[in-house]
Amino acid sequence: MLGGPCALECPTEEALVRKKAELRAITRVVLSQIGRSTLLVRSKDIQNILCASSAWNTSRFILAFASTATEPDLLPVSFQERDIFCLKRVNLHYEPVAVRSRKDLKLGPLGILEPNSERLFPLGKIDLILVPGIAFDLTGGRLGRGGGHYDRILSRPDCVGKVIGVCYTEQVVRRVPMGEHDCPVSALLTEKGLRDCSPLVT
Repeated sequence: MLGGPCALECPTEEALVRKKAELRAITRVVLSQIGRSTLLVRSKDIQNILCASSAWNTSRFILAFASTATEPDLLPVSFQERDIFCLKRVNLHYEPVAVRSRKDLKLGPLGILEPNSERLFPLGKIDLILVPGIAFDLTGGRLGRGGGHYDRILSRPDCVGKVIGVCYTEQVVRRVPMGEHDCPVSALLTEKGLRDCSPLVT
C-alpha cells in the first residue's frame, strides 16, 4: 500500500492539486515497473473475482470501461450474458452507450476507446458502475486522471447504481486527497478480492 504525500491533509486548493499530482506521478512510476505479462494475469484474476460476485450476478445493465495499458482489462468477460455499456463523449459530457464487442469501440477525442454508436442509454437504469482510477483508498477515495469526467457522472442524481473502483493492489493507498467535488466509490475490486469501502467518519 502506497503512503507518501497522499497521507497528509490538504488545507488549501493549491495543496490539494499538488498532492494529487504527486500521487499520480508516484503511482504511474510504480505501475510502469510491473511487467505487462503480470498485469495480464492480474486482469484475469480481477475478471474471475468480478464474475463470481453478487454485484455482477444480480446486475443486468453494467457500465464498464475500455482499459488503457495500465488498467485492468474487464472487457473480455463483459459481453457474456449482460448488457454492457461504456461512456461516450457527447458534446462536453459523457453518457452510457451499449457495446456488444470490441469492434463497437473506437478512439475518442481524448485518445480513449469509446463506443462508436450514437444510441444513448439512461444512466438511471445502470445497475453496476465499474470505475477505473489512478489510485484508491479503503474509505472509497478515488483519484482519476484529472479531467473530472467520472466525478461528474457519479455526482448526477440519476446515478443510482453500485459503484465499484477497479485497480491493482499497488494503486491502493493510505489516503487519497479528496476535494468537495470528488466522488467516492462504494466498493473496491483488485486481484486480491472485492471489498466494500468504509466511508471516513468526519
